[in-house]
Amino acid sequence: MKSNKLREFIKEVQYVNRNPRDNSVLELLEDASTNPEIILEKDTELFRSRIISDRKHINKEKGFYGYGSKDSFIPPRAKTADMRANYRYIPYLYCSNHRYISIIEVRPRFGAEVSIATIKVQDRLTLLDFTMQKHVGKITSTKKNLFEDLSELFSRPIANSDEVLDYIPTQYIAEYAKNLGYDGISFKSSLYTGVLDDIGTSDVDAGRFYPRINIVIFNYNKCVPVSSNVYKIIDSYLECEQIDHDTQRRIVLNPINEAMSRL
Repeated sequence: MKSNKLREFIKEVQYVNRNPRDNSVLELLEDASTNPEIILEKDTELFRSRIISDRKHINKEKGFYGYGSKDSFIPPRAKTADMRANYRYIPYLYCSNHRYISIIEVRPRFGAEVSIATIKVQDRLTLLDFTMQKHVGKITSTKKNLFEDLSELFSRPIANSDEVLDYIPTQYIAEYAKNLGYDGISFKSSLYTGVLDDIGTSDVDAGRFYPRINIVIFNYNKCVPVSSNVYKIIDSYLECEQIDHDTQRRIVLNPINEAMSRL
């Protein structure tokens, strides 16, 4: 973690004081003149994926071949658990600006079927952008380090073993961003670090965002699910690298790269 300010903030809000006395991190967020932002205009399409556990729950609504409009949107308030950006019982809309990013975020197994909902923005949204795609003003190295670390914190995959304690810092930051007037936040995907080339596709505007990102929308009433489709995972592989201190390096290639290396 590059940001010492964020490191101290996390320590305080987790173990000392839920209403932190050190406001240096919050002051950096309050400086709107240097806050990177993303504007989602009306009719922008976003995507939310859900793994299909039982096919009897899909294809029940016209235009929704996967889950219906209700099940493609936010979870019921009573079933909303603590997550990276929201407190329990306070639902937010977790989505992506690309179908592929959306689908890998739910980590489907090989052969799984996934419902991908298309969600349309009905009213202009302003996001606090931790990916820093566009700088509003001159940003300091201190703030840049803070935003990079926050993007990483928000993007960490959620495991069943995660405790609520792990969510407290990002939940606090998300609520603070909401109270500053932002409709949501954006951050990078930790599960895909490449660049997606949309040139030639008909469903996504090429170059709308770069790179492809994850989004949490607080004001989800400005969005509406318009359709859903079913996709099956037909291939799956991992890339890995050895990171220990063993002097003998053992390369593990996935079958595709292994075959290509023999050409």
